[in-house]
Amino acid sequence: MEKTVARKPTDLIANLPWGTHCCNFYKTKADLLGILTPYFKAGLLNNELCLWVTANSLQVKDAIRAMRLALPSFDSYLNKGQIEIYPYSEWYLKNGVFSSRRVLNAWIDKCREASAKGYEGMRLTGNAFRHEKTPWQKFVDYEAEFNRTMSKFRIKALCTYSWDLCRAYDVRDVVKNHAYALIRRGAWEVIENSQQRLLEERALERAMAKLEKRVKRRTTKLRKINHKLMAKIAERQQAEKELQNSREQLRALVAHLQSVREEERTNIARELHDEIGQALTAIKLALERNVSNPSVATPAALTQTNELIGRVRDLSLELRPAMLDDLGLLAALRWHIDRYAARTKVAVDFKHRGLGKRRFSRGIETTVYRIVQEALTNIARHAKVDQVAVEIEADENRLRLAIKDPGIGFDCDSVSARATGGLFAMRERAMSLGGRLTLDSSPGAGTLLTAELPL
Repeated sequence: MEKTVARKPTDLIANLPWGTHCCNFYKTKADLLGILTPYFKAGLLNNELCLWVTANSLQVKDAIRAMRLALPSFDSYLNKGQIEIYPYSEWYLKNGVFSSRRVLNAWIDKCREASAKGYEGMRLTGNAFRHEKTPWQKFVDYEAEFNRTMSKFRIKALCTYSWDLCRAYDVRDVVKNHAYALIRRGAWEVIENSQQRLLEERALERAMAKLEKRVKRRTTKLRKINHKLMAKIAERQQAEKELQNSREQLRALVAHLQSVREEERTNIARELHDEIGQALTAIKLALERNVSNPSVATPAALTQTNELIGRVRDLSLELRPAMLDDLGLLAALRWHIDRYAARTKVAVDFKHRGLGKRRFSRGIETTVYRIVQEALTNIARHAKVDQVAVEIEADENRLRLAIKDPGIGFDCDSVSARATGGLFAMRERAMSLGGRLTLDSSPGAGTLLTAELPL
């Protein structure tokens, strides 16, 4: 079903969208030129390759003359080959025979040529006057095939038909294969092919459905990419947070080590000044008295000398017990635990298996000794208990250590990095040997420290 559309024909044909296939029924040469000259003028100005196949009643020279009147610079376009004008017999017929496949291929070749030369596309017109050797139905089939083919290319096509040479059913066949038909019945009328429009709308709907699916797939893909990106960002933020925590722990460890070093220096200075210094002074006085009364001064000087030797020995053991290097881990731990229990009044239940007279690497023995030493010191300072359990087990591959106290405990998450410098130092010792150290504690539930070191 067709309907009349009130549009200005020259505006319509000058601004056709790509893929449009329309037709024009004309009566006179003036009618034909009145449509085609603005049609090709717009194409030349829009950088399109133009092909004009003239009618029997309109010669090539007539077309050139009309274009020069419509566009004064027309010859420049003609000379550079942007517009080509052919007579009907030269384009449509070969040896007097019309071949739809040959003509279609010729249009396609010209369209590809337009693309290769940098034109926006191709604008064409062809006159379909009846040729006595060409059956009408063959030409109608050609128009239908052209209508299907041209949608794949950047083509605008305006087919012209002589109204006087068309019969009623010819008009019906022509309109069926074109989106628009321009007919002059006094004034120009634009007839829109509603069936063609329906087909175009359905094609548009299918294209929109495909586009929607592509958009949906692309959106889903973008969401996945965004999800992965957000996960990467979260991982990076977590890594940065862990790095910041590590830096804080490292600073806390450095501060702790400095504090321990200064504390040990203070203790050594105090020991040297108070006890060893006093002992040396007493020995000096005793030696001075020895000059006047040797029987009384000599025993006192010997006693004080022995005490001084013992204090020096204890001070040396505090820094690093020689028996750790000479006798091994078990002997050093027993000595330290006995001395710890005597000093702090905290009973230590020490159990071991797999140690015996066995020796380990210097790194393993030092690490285990220092972990036990630091842990017992912390228990004496903070746990408020009178007993603690220490258990060590070693096999061929690993050494396991557990230190448990039933004391007041604490919240591991709420303790600052600076306050846990000793714990961080113990954990770093274990990690440096490829092992791990964990701490399990909560307020009122005591504390369990475990360490596992590969042998």
